[in-house]
Amino acid sequence: MSEIEGRFERGRWVVDPAPVPEKEPAPAAPTVDEHVHEASSSVRKAVNDVMNAGHHLLGTPEGHERIEQAARKAGEDLERAVNSWAESARQALGRR
Repeated sequence: MSEIEGRFERGRWVVDPAPVPEKEPAPAAPTVDEHVHEASSSVRKAVNDVMNAGHHLLGTPEGHERIEQAARKAGEDLERAVNSWAESARQALGRR
């Protein structure tokens, strides 16, 4: 025989009603201040991560080499862009 939750009242067994599950309140929509705080925290973390990566890069030989390679590539890309722009300008002027 299964046991039923309950209690005695005035000499009689009274079955306890099944507990009604409580509804969890819906989470409130974030306020503007909460959005701003979250965005600010995210930006602060990103800046700190970049600074930490920079400190690491500057402090190691591998970091120096990586920065040098990136600088060379950026210079080459800029040179190609300037040459391309100059060639386009020459062609445009030659058509007139």
